[in-house]
Amino acid sequence: MFNTLNSYDSVQGPLLFNCMKHHAGFIASFISSFRGSSLPSLKEHLSPIGKSQMDLYTGSLEPHEISSEIKDFLHARDLLGEKSYLQWLAGSGVKYREAKLSDESVWVFLPGKITGRHVHIHPGRYSPFTIRVRSETLRTAIAVLIYCRLHGGNCHSLAVVNEARERLLELSPVKEVSSRRGLGRMIAILEQKIPPE
Repeated sequence: MFNTLNSYDSVQGPLLFNCMKHHAGFIASFISSFRGSSLPSLKEHLSPIGKSQMDLYTGSLEPHEISSEIKDFLHARDLLGEKSYLQWLAGSGVKYREAKLSDESVWVFLPGKITGRHVHIHPGRYSPFTIRVRSETLRTAIAVLIYCRLHGGNCHSLAVVNEARERLLELSPVKEVSSRRGLGRMIAILEQKIPPE
């Protein structure tokens, strides 16, 4: 099973990229590999998601491909070293930079706060293949899909959603699940990315 608590390991240093928070394909693979014996630790596995809103990449580039393209971008500009990278960021006047990858998605560069991972990246807001999502919505979508894999049921059913929220996340019930927005849309996005068994 994926070690989501160390989801940074899916990309090479010096990059810092929280795949469990920002990469739908990584999350879908986590869901497909999750085992029932790990249910008691699900909340801990979801802790890298944090408690705020985030930008989630839904495109087809894998974490290692994103890492490779960004490293190539930085290498071509002699910016892989920590000193040159931080000077480059500081020179922007807003303390971040952006770059476009091969699929036209835009990625944001920030200073990393982990030793050896000074290049913090995440998908840009309003970028192609990126959606804005609340942490509770993402956590719930993951829990619902895991619950359905282990117990069966319709992942878009309000009853199933609320049972998963209560049993796996200890959250109160929601009043509706719309297929076009919010939680229903997030479940559908991740569901499409889960590899076939």
